[in-house]
Amino acid sequence: MRTGRKGTLATIAGLAGLGLVSFILLGGPPPAHDSSLLAASPAAQEFQIAPDTMVGWGRGPEQPVFFSHRRHAGVYGVDCLYCHTNTDVSQVAPMPSLALCFGCHRVIKAGSPEIQTLRGYQERGEPVEWVRIHKLPDFVQFNHSRHVRADLECQNCHGNVEEMDVVYQVESLTMGWCLDCHWQEADSARRARYESYARRFAEPGREDHGLYPKSIDSDYGVTRAPIDCVACHY
Repeated sequence: MRTGRKGTLATIAGLAGLGLVSFILLGGPPPAHDSSLLAASPAAQEFQIAPDTMVGWGRGPEQPVFFSHRRHAGVYGVDCLYCHTNTDVSQVAPMPSLALCFGCHRVIKAGSPEIQTLRGYQERGEPVEWVRIHKLPDFVQFNHSRHVRADLECQNCHGNVEEMDVVYQVESLTMGWCLDCHWQEADSARRARYESYARRFAEPGREDHGLYPKSIDSDYGVTRAPIDCVACHY
């Protein structure tokens, strides 16, 4: 579902435009009894918070505030990086701030019970204690930015989140599962990059390494990603 920076900018512009038009037409934020500003949308009319209609219900944990990825990322096409900002340059994938949420929901669906709950957190100055779903052991290091910049789609690890109302863990995230991906043969573009790195760092007096020390991996540049223990373990 991730579409890159251009897709993210388009999404931001679209949401901002929708919010601005709604704000102007309504003369301010909607009253508390307004059920939805998107009621005219067939997708919005079909959506309801009910166990028998929820994709992932019973498979994922119950969160403090209900949030449907299917509605946001699937129906409305909100890019992953719009909410999980800077995941392409950060080791971790940050959770969206309340300020980001209310960038849209100050106007859109502002009177719904879930948004009212979210507003309560904001007014009290409390963070939302989201229940973590994907967690690796503390002795494993995982860098989101390297995987995103390598054009690995979010769905490769997290499943088709854009189809889930309640997010749950799809893949095992075990060592063997990770290595199955790392062991794949590198494509020609990746091999060329490795050769370029090797030449750059082969100068006298410099450590012979590329993205990581070549000495730790006998198959440097051959596999899709590092396969030596120290690539993932401290």
